[in-house]
Amino acid sequence: MTPPIISKEHLPLNHKKANSGEDEGLNSSIEQLKCLLAPEFLKQQQPDSKLEKADILEMMTLNFQLTCCQSRLLQVCA
Repeated sequence: MTPPIISKEHLPLNHKKANSGEDEGLNSSIEQLKCLLAPEFLKQQQPDSKLEKADILEMMTLNFQLTCCQSRLLQVCA
């Protein structure tokens, strides 16, 4: 027996509000990450282009990887 198919019309209205709240929280976190980016990363962008969420996450990942590598090198050299 197959489960019934539920369309978007059958979802409760508070589900849409919950998703909106999640998006708002995610957008806020992305903006906080953007503020943490080093100015060098931000200078790489075109002056009139908008940073996409994926770009910000990619830059933060690269920054984190560089920081980890530097930290490991300092531990090895010490």
